[in-house]
Amino acid sequence: MAKRPRLLLLDANAVFAAFRHGAWEALCASYEVVVPSIVVRTEAMFYESRETGRRVHLDLPALVESGVIVEYEATAAEIRAVLARFRPPFRQRVDPGEAEAIAYLLAHEDPALRFVTADGSAIEAVAMLGFSESAMCLADALRLCGHERTLLRQHRPEFIREHLEIGRRRFVTREGLA
Repeated sequence: MAKRPRLLLLDANAVFAAFRHGAWEALCASYEVVVPSIVVRTEAMFYESRETGRRVHLDLPALVESGVIVEYEATAAEIRAVLARFRPPFRQRVDPGEAEAIAYLLAHEDPALRFVTADGSAIEAVAMLGFSESAMCLADALRLCGHERTLLRQHRPEFIREHLEIGRRRFVTREGLA
């Protein structure tokens, strides 16, 4: 039996969007979902429901404990090594959860791995490091598991394409790379 592809939900916004659109269960059933520890433990505690305006609490640690998702915890040295690959102005745009996810990507050079984020700087960083083929938007991940949804622009293919192109240009010109 073929190994399921991995889906890395990097930023809290991608996690929130999957829950908000009722697609979290479908993602977890279709992929091995890997979430950086920083997102699990600090960034994705709750989101505001657009429908009700109420705070919706998430318990990602319980999903880790039950085996629904996999938590990845990078060492401080691994995160420093990721950030050291960028010059200070760009480095400051890469949040800790994103740096931890990029550390996972670098440590697991797996062609089946898909890196899902709604953060332009993280998408650019991935392209700058030569991992453009691993980037995927949430809309495509949902479509591949049978959940077509209308999502905000940062979760759609055009956003990924735009930031991958910027990252590829930065790779060629070395702008932002250490």
